[in-house]
Amino acid sequence: MRDTGRERDGGVVSRLEYLLAGAVLRIAGLLFGLLPVRPGRVVLASARVGTLEGNLLHLRRAIAALRPEVEVVLLLEPYGYGLRARLAYALRLVRGIYHLRTAGLVVVDNAYLPVHLASHRKGTTVVQVWHAVGALKRFGMDTAVPPAAPERDFLHRHYDWVVTAGEESRVPWSAAFRTPLDRVIALGTPRTDFFFDAAAMAAARERLVRRYPALAGRRVVLYAPTFRGRGKGKRGAPGLDAPRLRAALLADHVLVLKTHPNLAPAAVSTAGYDVVVGPATEMNDLLALADVLVTDYSSSIFEYALLRRPIVLLTPDLAAYEADPGLYLDYRTEMIGVRVSDTDGIAAAILADRFDLSGYDAFIERHLSGCDGRASARFVERFLGPGLGDPGTGGPGPGRSGTGGGGPSHGPSTR
Repeated sequence: MRDTGRERDGGVVSRLEYLLAGAVLRIAGLLFGLLPVRPGRVVLASARVGTLEGNLLHLRRAIAALRPEVEVVLLLEPYGYGLRARLAYALRLVRGIYHLRTAGLVVVDNAYLPVHLASHRKGTTVVQVWHAVGALKRFGMDTAVPPAAPERDFLHRHYDWVVTAGEESRVPWSAAFRTPLDRVIALGTPRTDFFFDAAAMAAARERLVRRYPALAGRRVVLYAPTFRGRGKGKRGAPGLDAPRLRAALLADHVLVLKTHPNLAPAAVSTAGYDVVVGPATEMNDLLALADVLVTDYSSSIFEYALLRRPIVLLTPDLAAYEADPGLYLDYRTEMIGVRVSDTDGIAAAILADRFDLSGYDAFIERHLSGCDGRASARFVERFLGPGLGDPGTGGPGPGRSGTGGGGPSHGPSTR
C-alpha cells in the first residue's frame, strides 16, 4: 500500500517539533486570517512527494479542462529526516498555512500538518483525497495498534470532506480520518480514471518499453509489494526468492521489480530481476503493462482489479500483518487472486495460468463503485461546478444509493 502518513512520519515528528511547529503555525494562521479568502483559488497539497502525481495530478488536469479560470496552487512539500530538511519543511509549512487560511478549496492526499493543527475558516473547504485506493490495510487513526503521541493528538483532523473509491470504504475511512460518515463520499478515486483512457494507457506502455526494451513482446510479471514497519524501522516484504522465481519462469517471461517509495534503495535486493523500476515511475503505468501482478497488501490490488488481470498474493506473514497494522478485508474469504506462501507457489500459479477471474466484477462493484473513468470530473463538478449547490450542503455520493454515476457502466481500457 502507498504511504499512509503515519508510516512516513511515524517516530520522526517529535513532541518538541510538534509543539514548536504548532505554536508558529497557529500564530501565522491568526495573522493570515486577517486576509480575505479567495474563493477562486484551489490548493493541491501533499507532504508525500515533491512532484505532482496520482490523485492530485488527475484533479489538476480536470480543473484545467473544466474550470480553466480557477487559480491552482501546488504545495508539494515532502518531509525530510535531517535537521536542514526539517527546517526547510517548517518554513514551507508557513506558506501552507497562508494558503489554508486564504484559499477557497484545499485538497490534500495525505496527512498535512497545517490542516490538522487548528480548524480553518468558514470560507474554506478542505477535502482529503487519500493517495491509495480502497480500504485494505488499516491506517491513520484506525490501525490495530493506535498511533503514539504526538500523532494521535493531531493526525487527521479538520477535514470537511473525504473522497473514497466506493461505498465499501466509507466506514473504514470515516474512522481512519476522524470524519463523520456523512462527510465521507464515494465520488471515486481520481487516479483510476487512467484505466478508462485507452490512449493514456497505450502511451504509458510505449514509454515503459522505450525505457526498458527487455519488456517488449514478453509476458510481464510485476512484483510490487508494500513495506513493513514504520518510520526508520521500515523494511522490505518477506518471502520472495527472486533468483529462484526467475529460474522457474519461462524465457518469454520478464520479472519486474517496482521498488516502494518508502524504502531506501539499499534496503531492497534487486538480484534476480530482469528489470528494476525505481519509485519515481508511476505505478499505474506499470499496471497498464503488467500481465500478472504479484503483491501482498498493496492497494494496487484495487486498481489492477479494474483491468481484470491475474493477481498472485504472497502473504507468508498474514497472521502478523492482521495483528499490526491490521486489515479491513479477510484475505482468506474476501480477496481476489491466488494466495500463496512462498516463491514456488508464485511460480506454480503463473506457469499453470489457470486464474479464476469470475469474482472480479463483484469485487469491483463492492469496493470501486465510484471508479468509472469520471471520478476527476465528478470531483470538479461537486466542489467547483456551477449550478450544483454549495458543497457544504452534503448529499449522497455517486454510489448506488445516490446520483452521479455509481460503478462502471463498462470495463476499463484493455491492452
